[in-house]
Amino acid sequence: MTLKPSQIYVVRIWYEPSPEGAVWRASVSQGEERHYFADVSSLTTFLKQEIEAEQEEAPE
Repeated sequence: MTLKPSQIYVVRIWYEPSPEGAVWRASVSQGEERHYFADVSSLTTFLKQEIEAEQEEAPE
């Protein structure tokens, strides 16, 4: 399997106060694209899907 040499993601995670209590928020940037997440679990799901998609696209 041949993978691209690397993928660069900039991940930001921060703690945000809200009326319901403080929550974690996150964002991921890759080039011009930016994705926002309401919780860390959604962030990890997104990154896992990105890795799996890259592995599926790579020729064996």
